[in-house]
Amino acid sequence: MTNDSPRSVKRDAHGRGIRGPLLPHNVPFHTTRDGLFAKNVVEAVTELDARLGKRVQGISIAFEEIPNLADLTLNTDAVPLGRIVPGHPTTIVLYQRPIEMRSENADLLARIIRDVLAEYVALYLGIEPSDVDPGYLGPDLRN
Repeated sequence: MTNDSPRSVKRDAHGRGIRGPLLPHNVPFHTTRDGLFAKNVVEAVTELDARLGKRVQGISIAFEEIPNLADLTLNTDAVPLGRIVPGHPTTIVLYQRPIEMRSENADLLARIIRDVLAEYVALYLGIEPSDVDPGYLGPDLRN
């Protein structure tokens, strides 16, 4: 006895829930953690560029997943959220996982990224972080 009808629904054979992704990967709602982090960094850099213009032209922004061993040994009191790499152009590196661990939701993640970026740009320019980002909330937000 053959069954000619195609099997369109994957069954929950062992009580473990739905098999496969809930949403297809090509729909706009499907966003990965990495994609959300990158989107927030791009938005923060765009706002920073619009606000400061030529003052930040010599800065390149990058992000890495975790701090390297040298950064961890230099910062004995806390896990760093980023670093400045001198050069031409100077690069500000944001660490994705430590920043994500301090955020409870997407709004807080965007705010922490903006604050950390403001701190490193301010350090590079020799000004206060509140001059870089008027909405700067400070390190108390992420403790």
